[in-house]
Amino acid sequence: MMSNAMNLSRNKHAILLYQNNFNLDLISAQCINQGLEEKQLCVYASINGFDKSHLLNISSQIMNYEENIQKRNLLIVDLKPYYESALVGDLTPFKELELQLRQELVNRGTANNNDVLIIADCADNLFMNQRFDQCEMVENLWHNIYNDWLKKQQQQGKKRNHLTVICPYSSSLLNKHPYDQHKHKISHNHSIVIDTTGHIVTEYTSTEEERISNTKPATSQIHLSKRVLIAEPDPDLRHLYSIWLHQMGYKDIVVTDSGRKCLDEALKITRSQPYLVIILDTHLKDIPVTEVAKKIIDRKPNQHIVFTTTLPSKSLSQTFISTGLNNIKETTITKPFRLSTLSVVIEESFRKHQDPNYYFS
Repeated sequence: MMSNAMNLSRNKHAILLYQNNFNLDLISAQCINQGLEEKQLCVYASINGFDKSHLLNISSQIMNYEENIQKRNLLIVDLKPYYESALVGDLTPFKELELQLRQELVNRGTANNNDVLIIADCADNLFMNQRFDQCEMVENLWHNIYNDWLKKQQQQGKKRNHLTVICPYSSSLLNKHPYDQHKHKISHNHSIVIDTTGHIVTEYTSTEEERISNTKPATSQIHLSKRVLIAEPDPDLRHLYSIWLHQMGYKDIVVTDSGRKCLDEALKITRSQPYLVIILDTHLKDIPVTEVAKKIIDRKPNQHIVFTTTLPSKSLSQTFISTGLNNIKETTITKPFRLSTLSVVIEESFRKHQDPNYYFS
């Protein structure tokens, strides 16, 4: 059966809006069947990938299921452990999956169609469970993978290695609070948004092609040219910061566990390599955060510092004033906070401080 959704999403990173699970299973099977008919490598990656009842239902709708599994034309991936890793900011399993797929293509040889179709619902489940930061991280990773494949495809010509990534999302959630506040950020990280009837809701294809024609998207160039320094005593949060910032495209990140280490790094800075933002937790265990901030400001009066804290903002402001930091250029974010909030702060800092003399005025 030909799937219009499959045709529209071909060689794209697509959002597929579905009404219910029956509707989703049906269209997923149709897309996979079309992919198998075209001799693509098809990957069904689901949180319910190893759930017997779910697998029985989806397999009954896929042509020659057992044969295609045996011949490795169809791969079933259990995304439950991927989901659990994403919750703590670890996207390593997804990167390992990409490497596995590239090896699968090598094993298939040149006689086969080397196009790849992936249907993956991890981000959908993160979104449903209101894990919006983690959902954005996963979608950002998928989009980076998609962009890398698209670049290689363009370098090699259009004859091989097309990649289609279809990410289902429940359409009923998108206009409900709090999901409606996050849907646009998610959708803009895709090439196209379609529904199961084959209707195009939104398409970003022309923008995507224009971005791919450049070496890096403009935002990535911003990230690559600016540095971020962090002092955070919580090891889990340090790990999450590192993973998240790398996924956002920042390549030069220094994450420390103490005020002294942070100071050592901060005072090394030269005019050619300033820190765009320094993120300081107010609960440093070795020296007071005000001492760290004061020494940084003495060296670089206009350095933008982001304080993360569980303290009331009024109390923190009084502390700044009492220690002579009343003129500090700072932003305070109260824990717990969404990583997307921090992202907005960092991007705003870039827009305000593009003048390199800003850091050494």
